[in-house]
Amino acid sequence: MARGVRVRVAVCTVRDGRILLVQHEKEGRRYWLLPGGGLEVGETLQQAAAREAVEETGYAMSVGRLLLICEVIVPGGRHILNLVYRAEVTGGDLRCGDDAILCDVRWIDRAELHGLELRPPIGGEIEAAWAADFEGDVRVLGDVWRPDTAGNEPGR
Repeated sequence: MARGVRVRVAVCTVRDGRILLVQHEKEGRRYWLLPGGGLEVGETLQQAAAREAVEETGYAMSVGRLLLICEVIVPGGRHILNLVYRAEVTGGDLRCGDDAILCDVRWIDRAELHGLELRPPIGGEIEAAWAADFEGDVRVLGDVWRPDTAGNEPGR
């Protein structure tokens, strides 16, 4: 059965040497993501990123420039286009959103980023952008899907 492409927007927010991440749990597995979610009809990409940030983290955000584009194309399955924007907290209080798959939200030390299961698997690219102070060209990664040991779909 053919499926459409899902557009997922996310925010990359750092402060004091830490990055803001949310943890999801699906089918008994936990993994980390940049806060974000699906684009809704009638929203701009940046509006969707700001809305999703509030829903998942409790923080209002000023969404800035596009940092990274990647796709997750699962053979015979989903196709997700991920757009990652730089963002800054402008208000609110840190809290985990109400979605049942959300189980944690926190500021993670930069040094911990490499040891986390991050979906999509873009931790190295985030680190490289961070090292460059989030300046320079938009990073276009193409398809970053890779099977994991449990046969789950990384990158959603």
